[in-house]
Amino acid sequence: MILYAGPFLLLASIPAFYLGAGAAGPLLTIALLLAFLIGAEFVSPRGDVLKSGSAARNFRTLFYVYVPLQIACVAWATASAVAASPLGFASLVLGTGVTTGVFGMLAAHELVHSRSKSERMLGAIMLSAMAYRHFRVAHVHVHHRYAATLRDSATARLGEGFYAFLLRTLPGQFLESWRFERVRCPGRAFLNSRIVADIAVALLSFAAVTAVWGAKGLLFFALQSFVAIVVLELFNYIAHYGLLRRADAQGRFEPLSDRHSWNSSNVLVNLLIFNMGRHSYHHRKPSISYQDLQFVAQAPELPAGYAGSILLALVPPLWRRVMDGRARSFAAISFAVPAE
Repeated sequence: MILYAGPFLLLASIPAFYLGAGAAGPLLTIALLLAFLIGAEFVSPRGDVLKSGSAARNFRTLFYVYVPLQIACVAWATASAVAASPLGFASLVLGTGVTTGVFGMLAAHELVHSRSKSERMLGAIMLSAMAYRHFRVAHVHVHHRYAATLRDSATARLGEGFYAFLLRTLPGQFLESWRFERVRCPGRAFLNSRIVADIAVALLSFAAVTAVWGAKGLLFFALQSFVAIVVLELFNYIAHYGLLRRADAQGRFEPLSDRHSWNSSNVLVNLLIFNMGRHSYHHRKPSISYQDLQFVAQAPELPAGYAGSILLALVPPLWRRVMDGRARSFAAISFAVPAE
């Protein structure tokens, strides 16, 4: 499990850099994360060269340790931000929000896919720390059914810039969660649905933060949550960009295949992001534990890895220049291969 220790070190760097380097310290965490992710693209092997050597339960224990630490970091940063200078406040927002959106979100994503009720609950608790609990409903019950189709708000269309995608996907995923829960809990039972509980938990969280840390604490919590959500949606944006499944005359979609997800086969990067670069295999087996996700050689590969692709996505003209031709090429391959 020591191979997956990177998130712990980067999380610990936020208070360490803030206390040791001053107000701008947490920005060093972001710089360190980007330096590692981008640098790994040049030195790390690709493929499936590392295998898990421990029992699966040992890998699951990692999240029971990481999630409380991430939430504790959010609480510490909120308390620190209340007394911080404007620069300190902003750097804490960015540093905490990025770690929440990358590592906290990846931990939550792994947990909400679990067959274990306690792990799914822990995932929901992690999502509460970024005010995005409905993600677990939209992602598990809608995205994994309709990924790479126009019915999925989390799938980016060919030619759609990230900022347009963000404005569409944020309300879209909430509405998908709402509709799914309306069907699952019809009539008065809807009051007991997860989406109603999620709204209640969010309001209670905002009230609790305000009661403990005041209006400035609430502003910090809301801003770091927003940064975390943006980081998550950057992952979503690049994961299926421009890769749509065919539909027949009756509107039935071809099965989701390895050709419908963008991947990163970089070994070191995958160790830092719980193997989420093996995205095609995750869609094959959504409940499989992260250490057992496998490299898929024929899957579409991001040209600049996750970090480089996310940076490209922040500049839509550059992103489209790099990605649109590749997406069209894989779409042509997909259309040439019979539905499985």
